[in-house]
Amino acid sequence: MEQSPEQWLAMMQERADEMVRQSEQIQQQMQEMAETASDPDGAVSVTVGANGALKDLQIDQRAMRQSAAELQATILQLAGQAQAAVAGRVVSAVEPVAGAAGMDFLRSQLPPEPEPEAAATRRPAPDDYDDEPPQTFLR
Repeated sequence: MEQSPEQWLAMMQERADEMVRQSEQIQQQMQEMAETASDPDGAVSVTVGANGALKDLQIDQRAMRQSAAELQATILQLAGQAQAAVAGRVVSAVEPVAGAAGMDFLRSQLPPEPEPEAAATRRPAPDDYDDEPPQTFLR
């Protein structure tokens, strides 16, 4: 049985409507999507949105015991962790409608996985210390 042009058009309109519905659903999920990464003692936490942009940064007073370089490294490491986590969620949300070629492209745009021990193993360079006197003499 052959389709009439009207039937074919109706079928194409249904497909287009479904694609629009799925797109709107994914867009809503993306607006609500965020991931937070925190250091082990909870002194620093970083939250990023689906696009990887910083949405929130919490720095507890305990984090101020670190040098500026250590705090910077912690923040950057946590941002990388949160971005990797939210990127995985984005992939999961988009995969059902993007198809294999779309997913290959999306994965090629994702940031590389951060090294988990990058902040912990980095030692500050001698010039990383600021010129202000320390709050404590213990480092």
